[in-house]
Amino acid sequence: MANYRAIAATGTALAGLIRDRYPRDDFGTGLEIVLYQTRDFESPMQDGFSIYLFRIAVNGAVRNRTPRRSADGHRFRPSLPLDLHFMITPWAQDVERQLRMLGWVMRLMEDTSVLSAGHLNHYLVETDTFAPNEGLEVVCDPLSLTDYLTLWDRLRPRLPASATYVIRVVLIDSDVPVTDAPLVQTRTFDMAEESA
Repeated sequence: MANYRAIAATGTALAGLIRDRYPRDDFGTGLEIVLYQTRDFESPMQDGFSIYLFRIAVNGAVRNRTPRRSADGHRFRPSLPLDLHFMITPWAQDVERQLRMLGWVMRLMEDTSVLSAGHLNHYLVETDTFAPNEGLEVVCDPLSLTDYLTLWDRLRPRLPASATYVIRVVLIDSDVPVTDAPLVQTRTFDMAEESA
């Protein structure tokens, strides 16, 4: 299971995936692929892709998890299941180029569908963030028109057409052990005497 670096590893893995695979013949070699913060939208890049984490939610479907058990049998508090919502935006001076970039990145994300542990661990200095058997599901998750307009209003001066994705069930492990008390052998009930 993943540790607290999982959110950072997921963002850098998305950036690395786009950086490694974008077609140099169509888009050239100088595209920027950058993880964005809200303030970066004030003066956006000229040519490239931004990846913006705009929402984090606890996954309700797997919220009540059992305690995690390590390979040596120790138990720890349950992992925290998170869904990470990312917005991927192509930036270009030419609208046609921007739409080509959008089409390409959406096809890439659909073809990827699962980020393996090898890919997730590849782009951080620490290569043990995710266990070898872990993977994250990538799902296109379009915003409602209201949410999109709210985001558009907050990220002025401009926000081109973007694609939104949810990376499902990022499990962040706890290091807090669950101690096992000995089994109850006997119980004693003290009865209070009634006063007359």
